[in-house]
Amino acid sequence: MNEEIVLQAEAKRFGDYLIVSPGTLQNAVKRQGQALKQGLTPRHIGELLVENGDITQEEHDNALKRQRIDRLACSPVFSMLSKTELAAISSRFKEITVPAGRQFIIQDEPDPTLYIIASGKVEVYRTNLDGSHLHIAHVEPYEPIGEMGYFQGGVRTASVRAVDNVECLCAEYSALTHYFENVPRVAHAFMDIVQFRQQQMEELIKEQNS
Repeated sequence: MNEEIVLQAEAKRFGDYLIVSPGTLQNAVKRQGQALKQGLTPRHIGELLVENGDITQEEHDNALKRQRIDRLACSPVFSMLSKTELAAISSRFKEITVPAGRQFIIQDEPDPTLYIIASGKVEVYRTNLDGSHLHIAHVEPYEPIGEMGYFQGGVRTASVRAVDNVECLCAEYSALTHYFENVPRVAHAFMDIVQFRQQQMEELIKEQNS
């Protein structure tokens, strides 16, 4: 990303929003690791803590909301919103976990969702007619993914796969339309990213065809 939309802020880990022992957190992390080894999609650490009786559902929900607000505040799309506005929009997002190597956005397929990378790294690429891949970019926290689809009827212009184990915030475009079309601070930041990514893709395709 260009310097104008790179932020220095960083959200805390989920455990930092809870009052639990390091050993309790480590046990939940081990359970996540076991799921990964078995080829399963790991559950959120908070869900594991609730299931084990280490925290209540209310403690989980409050911690998750606070972390989600901080993560959105780190994103170049939403960083200019106030805490009150971030709290309101945070309810429209949910967390998903993507294991390393898994493709979770597929070129030319419909998926009307905006993703915010919360941890890990993803690769954005296009598949050419001959089946070869054109690498476009690596995207890291707290950048958005899927922003260009907002103007393409939700159809993906590129594919995305997780390089590491990735955690994302995601929300359907329809839940964010008010902010993209009626809140100038968000709309301008969103368009800056869309234009940057569009230019980046066009330059790469041009280089490949030259």
